[in-house]
Parts: sequence; structure tokens; C-alpha cells
Amino acid sequence: MALLSNLLDLLCPHTCPMCGGYSNGICKECIQSLPRTEQAALRQNSTEYVLAGEGHDFVRQMKVMHLDKAAAFLHYEKDHPIQRAIHLMKYADQPMIGQQLGHLAAVDMQYADFLEGIDVIIPVPLHPKRMRERGYNQSEYIARGIREVTGIPIDTTHVTRTRNTPKQALQTGEERKHNVVDAFEVNHPEQLYNKHILVVDDLITTGETMRSCLKAMKRIRGAKFTVFALCKA
Repeated sequence: MALLSNLLDLLCPHTCPMCGGYSNGICKECIQSLPRTEQAALRQNSTEYVLAGEGHDFVRQMKVMHLDKAAAFLHYEKDHPIQRAIHLMKYADQPMIGQQLGHLAAVDMQYADFLEGIDVIIPVPLHPKRMRERGYNQSEYIARGIREVTGIPIDTTHVTRTRNTPKQALQTGEERKHNVVDAFEVNHPEQLYNKHILVVDDLITTGETMRSCLKAMKRIRGAKFTVFALCKA
């Protein structure tokens, strides 16, 4: 049954990626059932703790990272239909799922003023080799959905991924940490000086990828960062 459903998704894109029913994108019923975190309105939420740590130096670590705030839109729940949608988005050539979810997230986040003062959106980049293999960066499509609602420009040129690291999902906790060390580079950081940058990724689990990206972006003088993840595992 699962194989048939996946074949239908590939052959007939007018099905809901969550329930498989006829729909041009995620259907209204599934939109209502999305496992929202409501983190956009909550500071010191679980996404911020993953990135900055849960110790007594949480506030200091946020400042060290130049991290203004962070939030995930959805809980990534195994065996929940959202898992299937994210899998299709990343691996089955259906990036428009990310754009729709990014749009929905931006609508919600605007009510919480989460995007207030953002100057530019930077999606976490893929390595060129993986980009060629996949054909698209799902995080860029999520960013496009946010841009549809806010009009905030997207930048895909200044931050690059210089190491083609193994997939984080296949690594243990300690391996994840070492896997992404020095994996990112910032080109012409002076062009982003003093900007408030929204860094967008599809999924945060241990936070190692995002921390590595933020570390590289500290070269951008005077910048501060807000982190948005589509899902938090």
C-alpha cells in the first residue's frame, strides 16, 4: 500500500502529500492537523535550547552566537503524516511541499512578530555535489514560501557549503558534531554587515548543522541571526 501511494505521488502530483487524498498540495484537513509547536511566540523554547544549550549560561551563549531567537514551525513526529510529507519534499522531487509549508509558517509567525526587522533570508546551503544529485535545495523552497508572505529577499550566494559531509541522519550524536565542523564558508561578508538575517533549514535534530552554519556566519560584522526550522525532531 505504501509503495502504491508513493508511486501515485510521483505519477500524479495532485494528491495531498500527507493523507494521499486528491488535492493540489497539502489539503485543508491536513493543514488543520499539522503538529504545530507554537514556538514563534515562545522564547527559551526547545529549539533555542538545542542551539544554545540548557545550562545556566543560556543567555550568554545566545549572545555569543549573535542569536536573537529561534523557532521551529512543526514537531517532526515519526509515523505522523508530516514525516511522509517531509520525506517526499527532500527525496521525491516535490520541493513545492516546502514552499507551501514555508508560506503557512510565515502566516503564523507574523502574528507572533517573529519576522519583525528581518532584512534577508539565507537558507542553509547544500554542497554543490548534493545539489546536483537532488536538483534543488529544499530549504530554499521553504524560504520562498516565507518570502511570498513577507516580501523579505532571499540570498543564496554569500553562504556556501564547502564540505560534502555524510547525511546527518545516518550519524550518531558524537559523529554529527564532528561531521559538520567547518562545513560552511561566507563569501564577501561585508555585503551583509549589520543585517538581521533569518537562517532557514528544514529540520533541526541535534542542532549541529545550524550551529556550524552560524559559527561561519559570525564573520558578518554587526549581524544578528534569527533561526527558523520547518520541523524540530
